Amino acid sequence: MDENQAEIGEEDAAGGEFRFSPRGNLAHEINWHTWGSRAFQRAESEGKPVLLSISAVWCHWCHVMDETSYSDRAVIDLINRKFVPVRVDSDRNPDINRRYNQGGWPTTAFLDAKGTLLAGATYIPPEAMRAALERISDLYAKHEIDIVEPDQDFFLPTAKGGGLDLGIVEESGAQILRAWDRAHGGLGREPKFPQTEALELALELYADEGNREHLVFARTSLEAMIGSNLLDKVEGGFFRYSTTRDWSIPHYEKMLSDNAGLVSVLLKAYNVTGAEIFRRTALETAGFIIGKLSDGVSRLYGSQDADERYYLLGAAERAALTPPPVDMTVYTDLAARAAASLLVVGTALGRPEHARLALSSLDFLWSESYRPGQGMAHYHDGEAHRWGLLNDSVEAAAAFLYAYAYGGDRRQLERAETLLRLVMDLHWDGERSLFLDTARTGSLPALRPIPAEPGPQARAAEAMLLYSSLGGDEEWRERAGAVLSAAAGMVAAYGFMAADLARVVNLYLRGQVVVKIGGEPGATAHSLLRVAALSPQARTIPMVCGKMGRIEGEVWAEVCTARACRLRTSDPEVLSGDLGVIVRTGKEGG
Repeated sequence: MDENQAEIGEEDAAGGEFRFSPRGNLAHEINWHTWGSRAFQRAESEGKPVLLSISAVWCHWCHVMDETSYSDRAVIDLINRKFVPVRVDSDRNPDINRRYNQGGWPTTAFLDAKGTLLAGATYIPPEAMRAALERISDLYAKHEIDIVEPDQDFFLPTAKGGGLDLGIVEESGAQILRAWDRAHGGLGREPKFPQTEALELALELYADEGNREHLVFARTSLEAMIGSNLLDKVEGGFFRYSTTRDWSIPHYEKMLSDNAGLVSVLLKAYNVTGAEIFRRTALETAGFIIGKLSDGVSRLYGSQDADERYYLLGAAERAALTPPPVDMTVYTDLAARAAASLLVVGTALGRPEHARLALSSLDFLWSESYRPGQGMAHYHDGEAHRWGLLNDSVEAAAAFLYAYAYGGDRRQLERAETLLRLVMDLHWDGERSLFLDTARTGSLPALRPIPAEPGPQARAAEAMLLYSSLGGDEEWRERAGAVLSAAAGMVAAYGFMAADLARVVNLYLRGQVVVKIGGEPGATAHSLLRVAALSPQARTIPMVCGKMGRIEGEVWAEVCTARACRLRTSDPEVLSGDLGVIVRTGKEGG
């Protein structure tokens, strides 16, 4: 390691140790730098361009790049002599990835000493890499290379006039139906991703408006994924995406984010349809997360590596081999969202061990990754790293609110409030009424905060709406409305990729249904809680209130909207009827 890689300071800590292909390669012989001021200072003083490599531990072609191009002796020599090489882990540095990704992983980008993009591609084989390095270096030395100024307007929403209305939500639903592949399920052609946010919105629109096309889209798409090679029939868990339209040839990495999202949408599909295939697959996928992507105690891990040869084998053949490695890094945003999914599915389907792991995971995140005044660190690999990313504090706040709703522990509500106030202090852009993806202070060198994409804007607004419903503070609803009004144009601009944002607009306009559950803990209270978790009605959440019965020993549930409570009962069957629960809670424990 050269002197430029040593003693990396706080501002330069954008990746930690370098992670290369687990198979034989020479990529470590390149004098890689982490992203930071020292790398750019060296580029400036030596008059060299920066070679930026963005990789991920689960990425098959990143491994191939390490094993081929970055193991080619001529390539290694050219990079070490003529470039300042910077290597960035995409999962650990999503802000850098967002700004420089060239359409996939690996990304190979060439920058000037100020971090401005000069040229870029994805995987480049050795011969082409040698030619590219020679040409970029020569043009840079002669000052003949065109600088590609980043289009910051790309990150801004299209203007939306007239405020918020349900037309925004309905247009998003129509976009989903237009993109629906009716022959094979899912959206669009190849490559085909699960798109869980679009599935959730479709199920919600069916519950709200009764359009059966939305139900058929969601149901047939999920059935197609379950029946296809996207689902690992031997070890469980869904692969990241399919390279083919019919889901037959997956890309073999397994991601915590995808599997947690599918657990959530599978439970919602079960609640709406009562179909056993969705209940069973939700539990099996949750079991995969707990068995493979966690330590079973408190840590939820990011991903399992892709290995086509391994996953093409049968059960007996796999048993004799070492499974693909798991990235045992805890990513705060992913772990928090997965914890919320496990908490809900564990409660609804009678798996208390799932809920216990979810709560332990959230306690771990708070104790290990929270820093006063800065919010949540992005990842933990033995210690916490990288504060100041919007998604981490937002996802953690939402998960703490679910923990409060399902358990009644006010510490969880207080944690959520702390994070939401920090989000407002550190990320709010008052001129645009949008959230910035990184904190205004403490951004990495050569980067500046820009408006977050639709997903994080939506999750921030959703957490505020949830806090308003559970904590009774109307201030947060007003703030969420401002965000959604400013971001509404993203729904049209991003198509079904903004389904999450449309779903939160729907929440804002139609409101939350809160099932308040009070009285002594016990079997009846638990049954009422499970009924609430199984509700097919959109936007329904329980709120465990503890010992609040009007009569000593009384256990009760009230179904409430923002305007009024419509029911008070101690009978789970009565509550089931009111919420439209179509399965009896005693029959889905196995």
